[in-house]
Amino acid sequence: MRKDKVSEESERISLLIIDDSLSFRWILRDIFDGHQRVSIVGEASNGIHGLDLMMKLKPDVIIMDMEMPLMDGMTALQHLMIHTPTPTIMFSSLTKEGTTRSFDALKYGAVDFVCKDSFFQGKVLDSLKHNIISKVLNASSLSVRSQEPFSPDGRSSSNTNIQKVVFCEECGSREVVEIKNDKGMTEIVCSKCGDRIQLDLSTKYIRNNFITYIGAGEGGYTNLLNIIPKLNAEMSGSLIVQIYAEADHVDSFTQYIDSISNIKVVRVQDGLIIEGGNCYLASCNENITLKPYSANYTLRCNDNYNPDLAPMDTAMTSIAGIFKDHVAGIVLSGNEIDGETGINTIQKNNGSTFVLNPAYCLCKKMGNNIFQKCSAKMIENEADIVKTIERLHLKAKETILTA
Repeated sequence: MRKDKVSEESERISLLIIDDSLSFRWILRDIFDGHQRVSIVGEASNGIHGLDLMMKLKPDVIIMDMEMPLMDGMTALQHLMIHTPTPTIMFSSLTKEGTTRSFDALKYGAVDFVCKDSFFQGKVLDSLKHNIISKVLNASSLSVRSQEPFSPDGRSSSNTNIQKVVFCEECGSREVVEIKNDKGMTEIVCSKCGDRIQLDLSTKYIRNNFITYIGAGEGGYTNLLNIIPKLNAEMSGSLIVQIYAEADHVDSFTQYIDSISNIKVVRVQDGLIIEGGNCYLASCNENITLKPYSANYTLRCNDNYNPDLAPMDTAMTSIAGIFKDHVAGIVLSGNEIDGETGINTIQKNNGSTFVLNPAYCLCKKMGNNIFQKCSAKMIENEADIVKTIERLHLKAKETILTA
């Protein structure tokens, strides 16, 4: 963890810019010129020079381009986060927010991601300047830690492979299949005769006896990337995650995080039956509620956003009304004021409520509001959230819940 995290508003924030575009560096100089709290202490045109300056200057925040000669930004980011973790905002002219490559940057330790296109479309607007300054100020107060390297297939190195023995119906040969948690693997080719062998990868039924609801706003993608992929695939109950982001970004994020997680991650759709062992993702532009359906539960989703109806409050109130004390509500990073009514409802039903330590939230407003007004318990970091979720779901595993 960085030991020199900026915590007082009176302290100056040192900013290092790593970008091969001289014109973009000029734009950033203009944005921060004369700013009372932010000082540009150095500039570099490639990742190698940037890492060298970072070691010498020890900046509070780094702005780094993803596409550079000699050493690109992604490679430099991985070196940085392993050896000297520093809050880093990644910029790109080739990649937009809400894409696989932008999520890659967050997965490898970046605290925020910005598309550069808007900076080169004529005059840089005051709103854009304010947005970038705000991102740097937010990043300066964030604690970052060394990143655990991901395995080549994207999943945590702690995941275990599963071995199955199958027989070819055509020639009778015996095949041992090692399944690396590949949810898309459905068949193999016989090594003797070349016939295709269908794999039955059906898993045991997992009861949906507990629901954890997670609400996230700006900066929440990073928190979720440090939580969902670490959850045990055999965990009972289910998770419902709602993000303050555009629906198409949530679509992309669902596919991305499902590919690197042990637990199955599913995009919320109206009428979807929720199953134990799964994680469901929704946008806060979609007001979701939970309805009993026979012996199961369905998610109802209204994508006609009502600005007078807080989406996190709606979801948590609905879930708590059905699952009572078998519910946990967790609030991550965010600038939005939402969740107070929902958290209070969970507490009234004797459920569990938590907020993530603001030191690990890029935007602290939402969590601070819940902590101060609802007395939700503060969890130290994302790793402790994983432990808390698994503990609560394990405790509920032996209980019986009826709709």
